Amino acid sequence: MKIQISAYNLEISSRFHDYVADRAPKIEHYVHQEADLVIKVTRHDHSRTAGPEDEVELTTHSGGQVLRAHAHAADKFSAFDAAFGRLLEQLRRAADKRKVHRGKHAQPGTAELSASDFKGLDVQPADLDLLIELEKLAS
Repeated sequence: MKIQISAYNLEISSRFHDYVADRAPKIEHYVHQEADLVIKVTRHDHSRTAGPEDEVELTTHSGGQVLRAHAHAADKFSAFDAAFGRLLEQLRRAADKRKVHRGKHAQPGTAELSASDFKGLDVQPADLDLLIELEKLAS
């Protein structure tokens, strides 16, 4: 997986690079092709109101599919976690859409088994008199 990190109005530390590298393999669980992860970190300075705020935008490119998520928080780590959670949910939904949920890919039901697979089994019917005696003994 190719990871590209860009920053505006702040410096990205090696700690943040390691933090991203630890979490990025979770994306490969949902994407089975070569994927790119583009991360944009921007610091907005709201000096009159709340102070500085970080925005993290995550974008994945995989097989013609582009998914994007972003989040705002007081620091870039919590903003990354929020955006990453949203991106994983989008990836999970996209992977679920590709699955076949019907048709011949499902397990066979009992009607199909009783019609064909039970013919070859050597099954003897139970003795009816023996069942009646066992029922009397049980009661």
